[in-house]
Order: sequence, then C-alpha cells, then structure tokens
Amino acid sequence: MTDILASTPSGAPARRLAVCVDDYGLHEGIDEASIVLARQGRVSAISVMSQGCTWPDSAAALRAVHDPARLDVGLHLNLTEAMPGVAAEPLPRVILRSHLGLGSLDALRATVRRQLDRFEDAWGAPPAHVDGHQHVHQLPRVRSVLFDELQRRYPGQRPWLRASRRPPASADLPERRKAGIISALGAGALQRRADHEGWPCNRALLGVYGFDADAATYRRLLQRWCAAAQDGDLLMCHPATRTPADDVIGEARRTEFSVWNAAATPADLAHWGIVVEPLSRVLATPRSPGA
Repeated sequence: MTDILASTPSGAPARRLAVCVDDYGLHEGIDEASIVLARQGRVSAISVMSQGCTWPDSAAALRAVHDPARLDVGLHLNLTEAMPGVAAEPLPRVILRSHLGLGSLDALRATVRRQLDRFEDAWGAPPAHVDGHQHVHQLPRVRSVLFDELQRRYPGQRPWLRASRRPPASADLPERRKAGIISALGAGALQRRADHEGWPCNRALLGVYGFDADAATYRRLLQRWCAAAQDGDLLMCHPATRTPADDVIGEARRTEFSVWNAAATPADLAHWGIVVEPLSRVLATPRSPGA
C-alpha cells in the first residue's frame, strides 16, 4: 500500500483531535507508555482502570505529568476484564445480559460506585471523563446506572462521556463493520440521553481496527484516521512499552507504542492539520460553523 502522505497534499485546515490511551492501571507497560506519550504531548487523555493491578500506586506517576490544560484523566469503566478480586465476564455475556435486562441493578450500581470511589480516592478529584472498557458504558442498563450515578456525584461539574459513534460513511476507513457494531450497541441511545441532559461528548470515535497490524500498517491506519478526523473527534489507542504473556492484545499494544513514540509521528499529525488537544478544552471552545 502506498504511503498516504506521499499521495495527499498537506495544508489541511487545523482540526482538534482528542487522543486517549485506554487501560491505564491494567499493567506497568501501559502505564509507562501513557506517561511517555503524555509527556511528549502526543496524547491528550488517559482512561484509568481503577480496579487494575497497578492502580492506585500508579496514580503518583500520572499526577507528575498531569497538566489540566494538556491532559484529561478519567475512568475506564470495567465489567469484563479480570482484576485482582474481580472475575472476568465475557463481553458477549455482558452484552446479552444488558440487552435482555438480566442481572441485579443493585450489583451493577455497586460496581460503578466502587470504581468511581477507587478512582477518586487515588486521584483526589472527579474524573475529567468516563468511558468503558470494550465500550460497556453504552450498553442498556449500564448507561442508565452510569448516568444516574454521575448525576448524583457531579451535578455541577460534569465529565465528558465517550460516544462510540462510527465516523460518517463518507470517511474512507477500515473496519467499518466493527465500528458499526460497536456503535450499534448503544452509542445512539447514550448520545440522545447526553444531549437531553446536557452531558458533553466527543463527535465520532476513531481508532477501531482488528489489533492485527504491524508498525507500517498501523502508521497507515493512523494517517487515514487523521485524514478523516473532524474537529472534536476522539481517537482511542492502546499502547504499552512491554506486556505480560496474558495480555491478549500485547503485540498490538507494543506496535501502537512504537508508532505513537516514533520520531515521524508529529510530522504525520501536522501534515493533516491535527492538533492533539484535551476534549475538555475542545468542548469549552467550540468552533463556529465556518471555522
């Protein structure tokens, strides 16, 4: 495949893109990559798995690089990943239970509250945003419990929420089917309630792929996401400097880090007019329609 930079002119108008590292706290390699990329200004959000093996010990390193003008730190709600003292539950089962209305709402509320408590206790502040591991935050019942709990906790200081909406059909992107499935699981319903109640959200979600790319392919994917990005979109990524043997996307994490940490990446972003900026700042200063 020809490098997309070689065939597309530069000079695209500036677009503000939030770039979020998922899974902070899951293991040390993710934490290390997050800190490196945050220090370089290549990511603008970090989502914390507050049940994770390294949290709350890893909160101090994150606090050392945190600048609210450059980095949003939020909660990555987990219902599927095995954690210390927490059993794994397969994503298909979570999806099925949510859509069929099965399971205890009280137990779900307790899970959401524990994760928010554990985040706040270590971070010392509310999350700047909330999203979900494997997009579980948008599922039926889960999103209702989450909205209610966030309203109870943060009535006057609302975190932004990740909308997992796929980009418009006009965007030439891979994995449209996977992105469509993720979106169909509840992105529209989450967005409608967020709009109705005044919760801020990103525009489209970028970064969806099969976790099967080598470094050259992932760089081309990143270029295509940048080409398609609109002001206020969110690009998720999953980098790690190193991974344990039981990390099922370990190779993909190392590949992503090699690209995000590469010397060429700032030039790739600049070529497309991409400015990496916290979504909290983007939402606070919306562009006029003609900008």
